[in-house]
Amino acid sequence: MGRLILFLLLGSIGVFGLISINLNTSTTDAASNSTDYYKNIHSRNIANSMVQMIVSQLSDSTSWRVNSQTSKSLFNGTAYYTIKDTSFAGESLIKINVQGVFQGAKKTITTYVKFSVGFVPPSVRGAWTANSNLNNTISDMYIDGRDHDLKNNVIPNSGVYGVSTSTAFVNTQKGYIGGTKNGVDYSPQYPENPNSIEQNYNWGGTFPNSPDEILGYPKGTLRSIALSGSNGSQYVTNPKNLSLPLSGVTYIEPPYGDDGKDDDESPEYKLDLKDSPNNKGILVVHNSIGNSRIKQLKSKFAFQGLIIGDYMFHFHLDVLGAVLLLSPDLEKSKNCGGNRDHWVNYSSASIKAATSIVAKSGKGSGGYASGYGFAKKRVDILYWFE
Repeated sequence: MGRLILFLLLGSIGVFGLISINLNTSTTDAASNSTDYYKNIHSRNIANSMVQMIVSQLSDSTSWRVNSQTSKSLFNGTAYYTIKDTSFAGESLIKINVQGVFQGAKKTITTYVKFSVGFVPPSVRGAWTANSNLNNTISDMYIDGRDHDLKNNVIPNSGVYGVSTSTAFVNTQKGYIGGTKNGVDYSPQYPENPNSIEQNYNWGGTFPNSPDEILGYPKGTLRSIALSGSNGSQYVTNPKNLSLPLSGVTYIEPPYGDDGKDDDESPEYKLDLKDSPNNKGILVVHNSIGNSRIKQLKSKFAFQGLIIGDYMFHFHLDVLGAVLLLSPDLEKSKNCGGNRDHWVNYSSASIKAATSIVAKSGKGSGGYASGYGFAKKRVDILYWFE
């Protein structure tokens, strides 16, 4: 009996020892697996975060590339990355390759991206579009609605009207006007070919009454972008306070309209871009009442992009893109002669470059999403590989 109890006791001790050893081994393996899992997840987070940081910086520095591998300390680990131009799936794209490393664990993410493409707002129906009589405003300059590339070369049979108004139009200042209708180009000339002109256009009773409506955005979007400073954007209430050259969204919001003086000399109503080259983007002159007045615009070099204003007169500058005026009460009595050395040439490429900062991001449905600010992108991620 005593010997049986001894055998049972020794057997129980042996079984308990084996169980303990197995439990210890399992606990050690579980701890090791948990540690490895944490390291892998952390290295992935490093790589993922670095990709997002690169995409964000590319949005503001479109020419930024890193052809030789570079490292950055991140979250107690290291991210190694390159940014290169490449061709993938038949497209010219930017390849972002990132490897996140944390305590020996490595995770590689490769993405292919491209910059969001801008758009031509449907309201831009001519090189010069207006909600009022343009007879006196266009002066004797050249207005060409044929499409032009960024080097000012004509792109055949793809343009818009030279002038589009919601009223009747008479070329009183003998401007040279050309354009495109139904895919047929008409060179600038005086008298202009009637097909270069669109007059009495019916906007369905509602002409856009703000710059945001022109681009299809909620009220205050362009002003908000200008205040953000994104891509060189600026917001001022007096044109004298602008920094040159212009880029991004330039939003001028004069606090009131005409000063009542017929002298055209009030500095707050003159926009002089001086001898500064490379002025581009979206230029807005508008206030909440819609009565802002710019009595003179001048520049030695062409502005590239989209100009949206309430009332503007004396255009002593060239524009590669388009002009759109919102006021129903444009100039009807004054003349602006001696302007034959200036032009407004429609350019879809220039307008798209200007609107790319607010271009639609991603492939979802609905309206355009502003491409600036936190969690906003002007770079589309097309492919993502891990």
